[in-house]
Amino acid sequence: MWKTLFVLPLLFAELASGQTIKREDFMIASDPGVRIFVREITGRKRSRKPPILLLHGGGSGAVASFDLPVAGGSLAEDLVKQGQHVFIMDARGWETSTCPDYDTLKRWTIAASSVEVSHDIDAVVDFIRERTKTKQITLFGWATGGQWMGYYACIYPNRVAALIMLNSLYNEKAPWDFTDAFRSPLDTSQFNYASTHVYRKASKTQLLESWNKSIPDADKSKWRDPALAELYAATAVGFYEDSILAVPGGYRAEAFYTAQGRGQWHAKEIRVPILYIRGANDNWSRPEDLLALQLRLANTPKKQFVTLPEGSHHVFLDRPEKGRTQLIQEIIAFNVKRK
Repeated sequence: MWKTLFVLPLLFAELASGQTIKREDFMIASDPGVRIFVREITGRKRSRKPPILLLHGGGSGAVASFDLPVAGGSLAEDLVKQGQHVFIMDARGWETSTCPDYDTLKRWTIAASSVEVSHDIDAVVDFIRERTKTKQITLFGWATGGQWMGYYACIYPNRVAALIMLNSLYNEKAPWDFTDAFRSPLDTSQFNYASTHVYRKASKTQLLESWNKSIPDADKSKWRDPALAELYAATAVGFYEDSILAVPGGYRAEAFYTAQGRGQWHAKEIRVPILYIRGANDNWSRPEDLLALQLRLANTPKKQFVTLPEGSHHVFLDRPEKGRTQLIQEIIAFNVKRK
């Protein structure tokens, strides 16, 4: 049974339309000693659709990714405006969720592995089910978040209304931009545990440079509002000491093996409706991931695949015409109650 450890102050945003957006923050118990941050975002209109839970990837956490206080910066709020009931969460080690002491383990550690994060997801899903009196939750995961959500959906399909993956790898052996950076020089088939630290660290500048790599134009302002980008990067690093993002890096090892077809789950294990969305300019996922899922999702009652022609890795923060508007439309259209 989930347990709310404490509730943070309520936050409200009065929209020009007169609609009030309500935010309420919680800390939820996961594994012993681990507390998980959850934010509920709602509007006046109660949705009849399943609640949707948004999970970040291996870089920025939930608030920086999905709920920036600026126009075009909150995927969560824009979904609420369309009648969705939205929750966002931080996996262990991100933003204000507990970070276990991975320092004592160092080598050979999968910090925040799919197994560990599945416990965090399960705790939050239990909390949402109880709070909303709903049996099934729609899961949305960005990049690594999609891999984590996929892993969870394989274990607990009866709790999942639908699975939505954005720019996520799948378990397919195919070329990958990050292979050389992550593999061992002694055995190129293995992840380089020896030189790759337990934590992924990045400065504000490095986060923006990472985003830049999936924008195919020297003028990045064509894809994103510069002020929004600055707020995103500042928020992402602002939760950590010395304003340096420091999050569990175990997802890189799992991603390395996933890109070689040695991942944590298989498409045939998915038994819930699935929507896979990919930005054509994304440099983390690959076209081969989309194709492999199309061919191997044998047991899902519904599957849908969308390519956003100009979408970057951070498409939910891109300008509306660069894929953000279509992304929101696709999520809303797919999030329906299972029969």
